[in-house]
Amino acid sequence: METIPLKMAKASSTGSTDLKFDDSVKFYLQLLAEIGCRVTWTTTRKLVPVQSIVKLMRIIKRVKATPQSFYDKMVPMDDPRQKAIATVYSKLVYYSYMAGDILLFVLATCKLVEMTLDFGVNEFSAKSFASLGSAIIMSMEDFKTATTFNMIAMSMLEKFRGMHSSETTFLIFGANLCWVKPLNELVAPMGNVVTEGLRSGEPEFAIWNLVSSKISIPYAMGRPLASILNECPKTLIQCEDAAQSFNAMAVQVMWQMMKNLSDPSCPNPSELEGDIFSAESDNETTNTHLAFVHFAQGELALFNDDFENAAKRALKVKDIFAKLCPCFLLDFAEPFSRAVPLYAAARSTKKRKYRVEARRLLKMIGKWKAAGNPNVLYYHLFLTAEQFAFDKKYDSAQQKYEEAIEAVTAVGHLHHLGLIHERYSDFLEERSMNEKSMESLRQAIRYYREWGAGVKVERLEQRL
Repeated sequence: METIPLKMAKASSTGSTDLKFDDSVKFYLQLLAEIGCRVTWTTTRKLVPVQSIVKLMRIIKRVKATPQSFYDKMVPMDDPRQKAIATVYSKLVYYSYMAGDILLFVLATCKLVEMTLDFGVNEFSAKSFASLGSAIIMSMEDFKTATTFNMIAMSMLEKFRGMHSSETTFLIFGANLCWVKPLNELVAPMGNVVTEGLRSGEPEFAIWNLVSSKISIPYAMGRPLASILNECPKTLIQCEDAAQSFNAMAVQVMWQMMKNLSDPSCPNPSELEGDIFSAESDNETTNTHLAFVHFAQGELALFNDDFENAAKRALKVKDIFAKLCPCFLLDFAEPFSRAVPLYAAARSTKKRKYRVEARRLLKMIGKWKAAGNPNVLYYHLFLTAEQFAFDKKYDSAQQKYEEAIEAVTAVGHLHHLGLIHERYSDFLEERSMNEKSMESLRQAIRYYREWGAGVKVERLEQRL
């Protein structure tokens, strides 16, 4: 038992410096076996798919049947062996996710929650319940049940100290509650734990909270690009000071993307290339990094390329972003950015391949809307308008376009205000409603300019 901390430090070093997440997963599985954990998947992972599903359903049922009074009266775990096992499971949860082994992530998370229920509160208890919320969203898209687990995690953070608050907060808000709460309600709780996370030895998730609250969420909310760009160099310095290379790369990717969106002098504005980051020269292979690259390339294709080229890309990449980085706060924004050019291409080319994929994404976003995600309301209204326009239901389409404009105006997302007005202008032009089309085009230019999308503004001004 005394050698466990040394072995874990070695594995953590391997995972974080050499990016060998699979090796770290194998190491922690082996360590569980050495500790004496009698779980079959420490020796063979063939049963993980079946066991993860069974274990998830059982743990959900058990937690739901446990009254709140049980959690209110919980006491800290005092068995050294169980504490050591919980620590190993916690590492396995992290590295299995980073390695892309989501079924193992689900199984390890369930075991970690089970340890809290059986042996008492440990330092990973709040994190484990938040992770279980993520597992439920990934596997079942049951946002209501996931929220129940998040509330338990939050109550543990309030009651106990030393509960990895920075990581838990990132999971609660950046992975889970983003599906049921408006984006603007995520910024403060994530930003508020940055300093505490750095002081308490949680630099990775402290910085992820920083990047999310300063860059990712403001971008998803269509805040002026200039204000977000102003945060990029400061955020990058903090990433480097905390020795967080993953976060630093994410900042560089988003920085280059926004620079290319805003700078009309950019030689290749639809490509993720520049002096800050070059996708062509990039050789990083971690899933999180690749997800940010895919997201940035999709945004540049949507706003700076023509819609058919963006649609071709959308057909090629499909749902790769969500597979690379499942249960993340951009997971519902990224499909919308693919659906828009797909509908535009479907209407302009009449090709079935674009129509089929666009409709699939409309149904996906419709499910999230029905489940109560407030962030996709105008997404769904707008894409429904596009579907009506394709079906030649012009009166219904016009009504939905105007409802979408009203909905996006209410939340003030500048990038999508410009985008929806642009597409509405195209629709009105097709209907020979030229005066109204030009009015909508001017509105699109106005919002794009306010957002700071210089490339798009120049392109649309040529149509006036």
